[in-house]
Formats: sequence, C-alpha cells, structure tokens
Amino acid sequence: QRKVQKKEIRNITMAPTTTNYLDDDRFDGLYLNIANQTQGIEPLLDTVFSFLRRKSDFFAGPPGSSNGKDDAGTEAAIAKVNEVLKKHADIYLRDKRRKEEVELEKKKKKEKQLRRNEEEAPKKKAGQEEDVIE
Repeated sequence: QRKVQKKEIRNITMAPTTTNYLDDDRFDGLYLNIANQTQGIEPLLDTVFSFLRRKSDFFAGPPGSSNGKDDAGTEAAIAKVNEVLKKHADIYLRDKRRKEEVELEKKKKKEKQLRRNEEEAPKKKAGQEEDVIE
C-alpha cells in the first residue's frame, strides 16, 4: 500500500503580499471552472474556506495570536476575511461610481450636442431656403 501524503500550507496568514492581487486575472480560468462546477457564489466560497480549513493553519491564526483564548486564531481569520472583503467592496463601489460618472458625462455631452444640433437646424434650414429663393 502506498501512503498518501497530506499536503498543508503553513503560516499563510503571515505571507507577505508583494504581488498586487487586486486585479490579477491569472486565476480567472480556475475560478470560473470552480464557479461553473459549484453553480453559485456561496458554494464557491465554501470551497475556498474548506480548502483553508483543511489544508492550512488559516483558522488557527498567526503564531502567538491565541493570547490565552481558544478561538483567538479563528477571530483573527474572520477579521482578515472581513478586511479583504471590505477592501474589494470598496474597490467595487469606487469603480461603479467612476463608471456612473463617465456614463453621466457621456450623456451630458450627447444632450449638449443634440441641443446644439436642434439650435443650428433652423439656421441651416433658413440658409437653404435663401439659396432656393435666389
């Protein structure tokens, strides 16, 4: 019989974030595949947290975080998830506002151009009529 070695990731809570993962699309294919297989956001998140629970020390928290409390590591993990979630929610809202501002500006420019065209139309028509009369 062959032994199956259980691979785990340790100290991922302490991993430095030297790479900007905010707009990193390298894993999009993987996540889309998982999303299609799990058929929903909550099941997708369940797979992420299940992985962290089973294969890492994420829920144990950073070394020395217990401070005599059994659940201090778990509280640190929840705080980290909330921090990352808030960061991405803020980015989403900022991008949404920018997109709305751009759309509003485009709409204003289009309306301004329409008004200008409406104002110039009678002048052009009058100029054409003068050409016909002569």
